[in-house]
Amino acid sequence: MRRSFSLVCGVCAVIAGVAIGVSGQTVTWQLADATGNGQTPIMPVHQEPHHRQVFQHGAMRILDLQLPPGDVSWFHTHEWPVYYLTTSDSPTVSQNLGEEWGAGRRGRGAPPAANAAPAAAPPSAPPAGVRGRPHLMSDLSYAERPNTHRIRNDGPTLFRAMVVVNETAGGDETVTEQQAGFSDKSISSNKWFRAYRIALAPGEKTPPHQHKAPVVVLQDTAGKGLGAGGMTFEFNEPGQWAFFDAGDRHQISNTGAGRLELIEVEVRRK
Repeated sequence: MRRSFSLVCGVCAVIAGVAIGVSGQTVTWQLADATGNGQTPIMPVHQEPHHRQVFQHGAMRILDLQLPPGDVSWFHTHEWPVYYLTTSDSPTVSQNLGEEWGAGRRGRGAPPAANAAPAAAPPSAPPAGVRGRPHLMSDLSYAERPNTHRIRNDGPTLFRAMVVVNETAGGDETVTEQQAGFSDKSISSNKWFRAYRIALAPGEKTPPHQHKAPVVVLQDTAGKGLGAGGMTFEFNEPGQWAFFDAGDRHQISNTGAGRLELIEVEVRRK
């Protein structure tokens, strides 16, 4: 399966209002102003233009988040746990709906009252040392308290992350790695995601294997490889992905000339 990723540059800068059809109705898209007011509609994360949904299977989604330098996302809502692999880092800042940039309070938020003082304008430069997300991370807080926010890239380079969304109540944490179909120790584990690093030398392959839960394989380093199961996926740059459903026997191989590392993410469910 071949896939190519293209940058969507300046989305928020050039779109003032776009009429689109939603469930047979026309909805006018309107950007928020500098203080964070006035956006319509407020959308789920997988409909936000910078969070491009590249795959969905049942209650699992894969999103390709790309935010060019100086760009700002639309306000969007997270309601489910997510797993991130950051492939291109850049300083970013977040604004929760109804709050100032960088306030950092979790929560869905609400638009300020009509007589409330406007939120502060975005800072002209990021604080020293502020970076994007950690290279690998899970954010489970959305399961307990959904959050509506937007993000801005204050750096000189693209901010990009592959995002796996688990729209379930999670899995049975008593299921061991071996019972789940993994032979190696996980690098991180929680109720919604269990992640494993695959490192292959040139020409090396994993043994054919299968799992009791769906898995997403994310390419972490440069190189070339194949993921072969019910479908065949190519790996040729960081951020490339593969999906194998529960019980889908598959094998990962390094077809390139250098070491290849990937992250296999178990999307846990009951």
